[in-house]
Amino acid sequence: MKLRVEKKDIDGRKSLSLKIKLEKTNRKQNRSRAFTPRFPKLKDEAWWLVLGNTSTSELYALKRVSFTDHLVTHMELPSTLTSVQGMKLMLVSDCYIGFEQEHSVEELIKSQQTEAGD
Repeated sequence: MKLRVEKKDIDGRKSLSLKIKLEKTNRKQNRSRAFTPRFPKLKDEAWWLVLGNTSTSELYALKRVSFTDHLVTHMELPSTLTSVQGMKLMLVSDCYIGFEQEHSVEELIKSQQTEAGD
């Protein structure tokens, strides 16, 4: 998962958006069937993108995505947001236990600001 924060100016209001790029590695087949030997039917892999604040237990956005090779999608950050402290984007599999990724939006913004300053 690769993330990038993009600034948008819509009708004079500034907003932040996350550009999310998901890409599978070590793909042998070009399909998204899940390996579920105990599940009675064929199951496709699906993923949840969860944007929230872990320190305040707030949920900002939830998106279900499915893809075979790669996917590029966007999530808007709340316009009423005062601080990104504690905000995280989590990628959670709906069929594989332990296939989660968590990324701090606060650290992402800081690293992009230092890159722009260089």
